[in-house]
Amino acid sequence: MRHLGNIWNAIKLVSSARDLALETRRFEWTVSIPNTFFLQAEHCDINLSWHDGDQVLAKLELQAGFGWQWTTDQDDAGVYIVARRKPLIGSIGRGKFSFTLPHGIHISLKLENCQLCCDRLHTSLELPPFQ
Repeated sequence: MRHLGNIWNAIKLVSSARDLALETRRFEWTVSIPNTFFLQAEHCDINLSWHDGDQVLAKLELQAGFGWQWTTDQDDAGVYIVARRKPLIGSIGRGKFSFTLPHGIHISLKLENCQLCCDRLHTSLELPPFQ
C-alpha cells in the first residue's frame, strides 16, 4: 500500500510540473478589412470566433512552452502566426489557441494534427479533399 502512495505522489508531482510549464501569451492586432489571418500550427486545439471589432485577438496556451518554436508578424496584408513543436522535447506539449477575428477577414490555415472549433459559424464552407 505504501508503494501505491509513492506512485500517487509521483503522479501529482508530474502533473504539477506540467501545469507550471504552461505558458500563456496574449496578442492584439488592429486590422482593416480586407485582410488575412494566417495560422500554421501543429498539435493544437484551435478555437475561432468572430466579433464586430477591428482587432485580431489571440490567446496562445503552450503546454511545456520551452518545447515550442513560434513567431507572429503583421503587415498591410495580414496577421501571421506560426507555432511548431521542437523536435524531441516538444513532443510532450500541446497547444490551445483561441482567436477572435473581425467579420470579413480572409482565413488561411495550415494545420497538422490539430482540432479546429468554429464558434457561431454562419457561412458556407468548402474544403478541398484531405490527403
